[in-house]
Amino acid sequence: MVSFVASIAGLVLLGDNRNSQPTDERTLSEEILIKMSFTYWIVYCISFFGLKLHLPEDSWLLLSLKLTTVLSYLLTASSILSLPLQRMAVRQVED
Repeated sequence: MVSFVASIAGLVLLGDNRNSQPTDERTLSEEILIKMSFTYWIVYCISFFGLKLHLPEDSWLLLSLKLTTVLSYLLTASSILSLPLQRMAVRQVED
């Protein structure tokens, strides 16, 4: 529950600076990756809490919640891992 609220707070803080446009593509792509990781984590939290409901084992809803939980977790991890990789790629191009 705490990480769900923290992710929403992170999105609100990132969305709060709409007046100032990013100066370059690197800053824009970093902001997008961070927003994506927060959004995927919110989806993960919602689907994880949905799994706590007592649903029948052969329910299509339970299967879709399990699939959503796994996919959103993997997408969160890939968004977080791609941020430093993107920074390294930008540094190599600058050199």
